[in-house]
Amino acid sequence: MTAVTEQEFLEWKQHVVTSKLFEVLRKERATMAQGVIYGDFENEEEVKGRCKAIDRLVDMDYEDLYE
Repeated sequence: MTAVTEQEFLEWKQHVVTSKLFEVLRKERATMAQGVIYGDFENEEEVKGRCKAIDRLVDMDYEDLYE
């Protein structure tokens, strides 16, 4: 595995493409959360898992890469 420096990570996190991706993911997460609230999904646990995965990705810190 190639090591990633903290500077590289921060550049990636602030990149315009990453920012747009995170924006799309946040909107998708909000849509899924509303669906769970209103009972729109057969498998709510799967949807909750997707929401948690999005949260983890969007909120990731450099240190999380090496836990």
